[in-house]
Amino acid sequence: MAALIAPAGVPAHAPEAREAPSPWLMVLPLGVTLALLPPVFIGPLVFAVAGVTVLLTRPRWALYLLALTVPYQGLFDLRYEDVSVSVTEGVVLLLVVAWGTLLLSRRVRPLQMSPLLSSIAALLVSFALTVFVAPNLNLAAKEMLKWVELAAVFVAGTSLIETPRQRRTLLAWLLGSATSQAVVGLAQSFLRQGPEHFMIGGLIMRAYGTFEQPNPFGGYMGLTVPLALSLAAFGLPAGRARRAVVVVVALTGTALALTLSRGAWTAQVVALGVMLSLSSVRARQALAGGSVAAALSLVVLWPLLPAEVTERISSIVVSAVDLGAVKDAVVTPENWAVLERLSQWYAGWTMFLDNPILGVGIGNYNAAYEEYRLDQWPVALGHAHNHYLTIAAESGFLGFLAYVFFWVVVFRACAEAIRRAPGKLERAVVVGILSSFTAFATHNLFDVLFVHGMGVTLGLLLTLLHGAPYGLSERSPAHRAAVG
Repeated sequence: MAALIAPAGVPAHAPEAREAPSPWLMVLPLGVTLALLPPVFIGPLVFAVAGVTVLLTRPRWALYLLALTVPYQGLFDLRYEDVSVSVTEGVVLLLVVAWGTLLLSRRVRPLQMSPLLSSIAALLVSFALTVFVAPNLNLAAKEMLKWVELAAVFVAGTSLIETPRQRRTLLAWLLGSATSQAVVGLAQSFLRQGPEHFMIGGLIMRAYGTFEQPNPFGGYMGLTVPLALSLAAFGLPAGRARRAVVVVVALTGTALALTLSRGAWTAQVVALGVMLSLSSVRARQALAGGSVAAALSLVVLWPLLPAEVTERISSIVVSAVDLGAVKDAVVTPENWAVLERLSQWYAGWTMFLDNPILGVGIGNYNAAYEEYRLDQWPVALGHAHNHYLTIAAESGFLGFLAYVFFWVVVFRACAEAIRRAPGKLERAVVVGILSSFTAFATHNLFDVLFVHGMGVTLGLLLTLLHGAPYGLSERSPAHRAAVG
């Protein structure tokens, strides 16, 4: 009789022979694989599988980890012929898969269109159109991937980062990652470890971190210094957190100074001016007085400064000049750096003039360089030493307009977030992000910083910008209103 009674919820006619497979059978292939692998591969494989599992089940952790992978991705990238895959790209892929799964199961908020997201979409479309004229599709795909990663991080981030604690955690990872990278740069400079041509005057080794070059390293530091300084000066009360952020400012600021990057110096001056002018009336007065004092001090101390420093400062002004003169200029050790930059500007400008609609194809500056270069400058650098000019050369007037429109929307979003900031902490974070973007946009007048996963860092900062008006503290009115 008992055999005829089925358990609750199971039909009486269900066949008894069909049993669920043992869970051990599902891990058996993995066990066999581990047994057959050499011991040296077992540890890394187990670690990788565990990491992938964690990130797929905790996609928010992938966002935090991305802040750390950007500066260190060059240490772990995998290369096969002309294709390289960095750890940053791997984490972005896991983030997209995990977030997409949550989206399909309706466990996260659906995608919401916004002016910022629309500007990113317009940028992607305008760049994608240039693929049809690109002579090298591999270069085009590589450049497109950078912008797709920015979009993916921003879209997933705005959906996953929902609470003040999560926003503070993301902020801490961004500051901590930059601080660790600053320590690397400071160690290189003080220990004089680096290529011989980074040694200036036999006195100063330029800091370059894991970015291989001082300029992108300075650009990365420039995304952190204004944000940390705004927090320390205007957002945090006296206490342990403020002291920690002051340390961040000191380390990243010193590392940025030791890059001896003229673009980074100029960008930082502009960014800090924006930050101070937006922070308070007293700050604006101090900025005006400080600017006058700095100008007078520079005039007085100029004869006492090392020649290496004064030459780099002077060249900031000298660089902005007649492009035609570079064709006939005589190259000397003293003017080599300036003329190299001008030669790339000349090549980029002529590319744009010959291809004004769609450019030479996104990412294809190097592929087209041979046709437009000057005779004495045969080496292509991958860009025109100016991001705006590079965008115009590679994607034409359409892509250039989309790029400028993107930055206009970003700065408008910053202004709106400042207006909506519910407290002093949130306002300081938004002003810091605005100043960081100002530094990035200014530095790109002299270089191209959209390298080394920097677009992912921009996506994380945009995520933080999006969430800041909703509160970074549980005591903020915006958070209490949302919870209540």
